[in-house]
Amino acid sequence: MSSEATVETFTDTSGAPTPGPGLTEFPRLPSDRPARVVVVGAGGMGSWWAREIVASGVAELVGVADLVDGAPQRVIEQSGVADPSAVHTGTDGVELALELGADLLVNPTVPVAHHPVTVKALHAGIPVLGEKPVTETLSEALSLMAHTELTGVPFMVSQSRRFFRQVRQLRSFVAAHGPTVMTSAFFSLFVEHDGYRRTQQHPLLRDMGIHAFDAARYITGADPVAVTAHGTRPDWSVYSHDATVSATFEMSDDSLFAYHGTWNARGLPTGWNAEWRVAAQHGSATWDGTDAPVLGTEDLEATARLQDEVAAETAPEPDQIAASLVECVSALREGRTPMCEVHENLLSFAMVEAAVASVERGQRVEIDELLEQARVGAIAAETDPAARERMQSWTSVRDAATAAA
Repeated sequence: MSSEATVETFTDTSGAPTPGPGLTEFPRLPSDRPARVVVVGAGGMGSWWAREIVASGVAELVGVADLVDGAPQRVIEQSGVADPSAVHTGTDGVELALELGADLLVNPTVPVAHHPVTVKALHAGIPVLGEKPVTETLSEALSLMAHTELTGVPFMVSQSRRFFRQVRQLRSFVAAHGPTVMTSAFFSLFVEHDGYRRTQQHPLLRDMGIHAFDAARYITGADPVAVTAHGTRPDWSVYSHDATVSATFEMSDDSLFAYHGTWNARGLPTGWNAEWRVAAQHGSATWDGTDAPVLGTEDLEATARLQDEVAAETAPEPDQIAASLVECVSALREGRTPMCEVHENLLSFAMVEAAVASVERGQRVEIDELLEQARVGAIAAETDPAARERMQSWTSVRDAATAAA
C-alpha cells in the first residue's frame, strides 16, 4: 500500500434485500436443532466448507450459491449430504439464505467478493462466517467493521490456525509464564502454486502471513505496533513477486515477533503451520507445527509436570474450519461475540498490510499510521452515509477495534 490513501468504490447498501422475519432482533439460535447454513462460493474452499458443514453436529447445509452454472450442484454432490436434492442452489447467496430462512451465511468467495457479499448479508440480517482474509483491502475491512456496528449482525472471520490444540497450549503456557520477549515463526516449503498467486503482489504474505500473524497475537496476548519487513525473489521462483519474506513486529507489550517465510526453498520442509519458538520471562516453548509443543522452565519438576499435562490432552476435538464453525454457531446460540469477530480480526489483517507496506517502502511502518490512512480511504469510498458517519466518529481505528473486540 502506498503512503497515500486509495479511494475505492464500495457496495451501495440501498439495494440490500429486506431482512427476513425474526432475524433483525437476533434472538439466540435454538440449541435443539442444527444451524441452517448457506455457502456462497462453490470453489475449492466452498467444497471444503460444505463437507465440514455436512459432517458437523451443529449445522446443516441447506443451500449453495455461485455465479458459475453447475458449480453449486458439484459442491453439493461431493459434500457427503444424505439427500443432495434437499439442498437448494442459486446465484445469489444472500437471496438464497433469505428464501430458505438460513441462520448463517458461510462466505468462502474470492477476496474481492468478501466486501459486497458480507455487506449485503449484514443488512439483510444474516450472520456471516467469512474466510480469511477479511476482505481485499484494509479500507474495505474498516467499512465492514462499520457495517457490523450499524446492523448489530455478527460477522466472524475464520482464522483456522487458532483452533489447533497446540496453539491453545502455547497460549496457556504464555499466560502462566509470560510475558514474552521474543516469539518467532519459521515457515519453509517449496510450493509452486498455479493461478492468481503467480502474479499476485506479495503472495506469501497475503496467503500465509495472516495465519502466523493471528496465531502470534493469540499466543502472546499482544497486538502489533510497528513492523520492518523485507522480501526477495530468487531467480528460480515461479512467482512474479516476492514469495520469501522476513518481518519483525514490535508488539504492544514491548516484545518482538519475528516471521520468516518462503515458498522458494527445497528440502527440510516445516509444514504449513511453521516452526515456533516462544521465549518468555519464566519459561520458553517450541512447537514443530505438528506434534505437541515442548515446554520448559528453570524448574525441572515443573517442566516435567507441564509436559505430562500436555501429553495427557489426547481427546479428539475439532480443529481448523470445523472448529471455526463450532465456535460461530456456539456464539450465536449463547448470544456472545465469537472469537475472530471482525473487530478482533482487524489487527491481524493490518499486520499483513503493514508488512506489505514495509517491503514496498523499504522502511519501518507504524500500524496506527496505516490504519488511519485506510480510514481516510474508507470514508472517501463509502456510499452508505451511516457507515461513513460511524467511521468518522471513531476516536481512532485501534480504539474502535479493541473496544468492541
